Amino acid sequence: MKKASKFILLLIFVMSLSLEMMAWPGMPLPRLHVNGRQLNDPCGNNVILHGVAITPSPWFNGCQYGFSSSYCTWDNYDVEGCLDYNFRVMDRLTNTADGWHLNYIRLHIDPYWTNDPGEPIHENDISRFNYNRLVKYTDEVIIPLMEHAKQRGLYVILRPPGVCPQRISQNDAYYNYLETVWDFLSSHSYIKNADHVMFELANEPVNILGVNGNWGSVGDEHFAALKNYFQPLVDMIRNNGANNICWIPGSGWQSHYQGYVNHRITGDNIGYAVHIYPAYWGGVRNYTAFQAAWNTNVKPIADLAPIVITETDWAPEGYDTFGTATTGTAGGDGFGANFNHITYMSGNVSWNVLAPDNLLDHGDPDGGTAYNGDWEACAAPVKHWFAGFAQENVPSSCSSTPPSDDDFYTMTNRLTNKCIQLQDGSYSNYANIIQADCNSSYWSQQWTLSNIGDGYFLIKSKKSGKCMRAVDGNIVQYDCEEGYWSEMFSREATSDGYYIYINRSTNQCLRVENSSSATGASIVLDDCNANYSSQQFIRNSLKSATVASEDLAENEDAFPTDVYAVYPTSSSGLLNVNLPDDYNQQAVVSIYSTSGSMVMKVKLTESVLDISSLTKGLYLVLIQDGGKTYTHKIVKK
Repeated sequence: MKKASKFILLLIFVMSLSLEMMAWPGMPLPRLHVNGRQLNDPCGNNVILHGVAITPSPWFNGCQYGFSSSYCTWDNYDVEGCLDYNFRVMDRLTNTADGWHLNYIRLHIDPYWTNDPGEPIHENDISRFNYNRLVKYTDEVIIPLMEHAKQRGLYVILRPPGVCPQRISQNDAYYNYLETVWDFLSSHSYIKNADHVMFELANEPVNILGVNGNWGSVGDEHFAALKNYFQPLVDMIRNNGANNICWIPGSGWQSHYQGYVNHRITGDNIGYAVHIYPAYWGGVRNYTAFQAAWNTNVKPIADLAPIVITETDWAPEGYDTFGTATTGTAGGDGFGANFNHITYMSGNVSWNVLAPDNLLDHGDPDGGTAYNGDWEACAAPVKHWFAGFAQENVPSSCSSTPPSDDDFYTMTNRLTNKCIQLQDGSYSNYANIIQADCNSSYWSQQWTLSNIGDGYFLIKSKKSGKCMRAVDGNIVQYDCEEGYWSEMFSREATSDGYYIYINRSTNQCLRVENSSSATGASIVLDDCNANYSSQQFIRNSLKSATVASEDLAENEDAFPTDVYAVYPTSSSGLLNVNLPDDYNQQAVVSIYSTSGSMVMKVKLTESVLDISSLTKGLYLVLIQDGGKTYTHKIVKK
């Protein structure tokens, strides 16, 4: 990131927009994933994000206008002051009633927090880096900012402290520094697999030592070296169990990407982070030059993977922005309008401006639109464009009917073609969840998905009324408790109606253990990989399904009797029902034959149940009281 010496900006009124206001703050932020050249939400919708970079340090939070100016509101490692300023910036730039429609931030862990205090040094100087300060201020500054972003409907692209030196090479000191930083961040319990957090692995590599021993930035040998530099970082992050989207920088201050086509970073959830300023590529201040430079330097990889532009700005000469240019007209002269047009036409490019100062006067959370609202500077057109983008390519709900308590399903694994089953049809807490040959009439294979909001649901057994729960890497059943993240799941579509199911507590996915095809193999948790068929399950609705005789053939000792008890187990006419002390006449009794057909359903209003109308035989009595289910076998004599 570059430091402008001073922004000369004026305070004006905020331009009003007639576009529909959307209540973005507080909206769910579904986990995004890379699908080909697109970002997708769990429903398969293409997503393109628009935002601003935020750097929590005094200089970038108003003090560049003078440490005694009214814009400089905090200093001296004042955590509370830092959070207050940046919270207010996020609040303002997500205030849709005021015309602001941002849905992500690029969050820089500024070296101000991670370096030992001292005289100012260059951003690429890591000589004063202090790991303990990284740990301390990640928890005290970065995590609260991430959490506030989440509450305001903002995704976060996390950037490591500082910038790359002019020259980097495989396994150099700067690589070791990045390895240390990302090893910590990708293992952090809040950051690892957080639904709204992505990683930008480094900022502005310039030249790299090519695999042929020559320094440079655009040769095939240099992109081979870039792969050798960043691939191990991605592999380490994945080995830590973090599947956050990783954005890979290019060379030449993040302007060159064409060689990545032959040296792509491998693995899931990989995109490329680009910087574009008006002076890049020899100058791109008209459409012809801009489109030609884009086609050479970015389009080759944009045809294969999603792109995010994490730095840009522009304004006419005199405003003292880093990028000097006008907005101009798409297809003609100017930088901004052509930037917007070319990225939009690519169909897979997210982007943000360099700093809040590019949107708000002096970066003031209470200020007007920057640059006096001059359309030829970036603030006014960006505000207008982002409001329009809020109507398309944003995370949204699935078009299909969401699962509910009224539906019940079998869940079939793509690899084994077997169904998830409650082992032995047990009613006990910690009973194992396994796979078995599918039989849609078995209640032990039938599950309900109970929505609890924010894209999460509980997976309840139709047989026991208990919920799937994550325990030490295994999936068991336990009493349903909505407040427990270990029982909450979200899902992401893969293809052909299959989904992966992600546990909220662990950010890991359901999987058949060891990809086994054996009946009885456990359902466990593993690091998510949407390409693994052993993690993919398809649901089959069973609204009209009945209970099977398999569910009647269990040991009576397995049935709970501490609350509801039915006796005798053999009767020619009347059954006694032991009612709990707090019974409120809301329980429902259903009786099923051995063929699985329901033969009686009544509301339980007293402690006697008349079964004289039933023919002789074996039956299952099911008592449902709220979310609890009790089952007993009886014989009608």
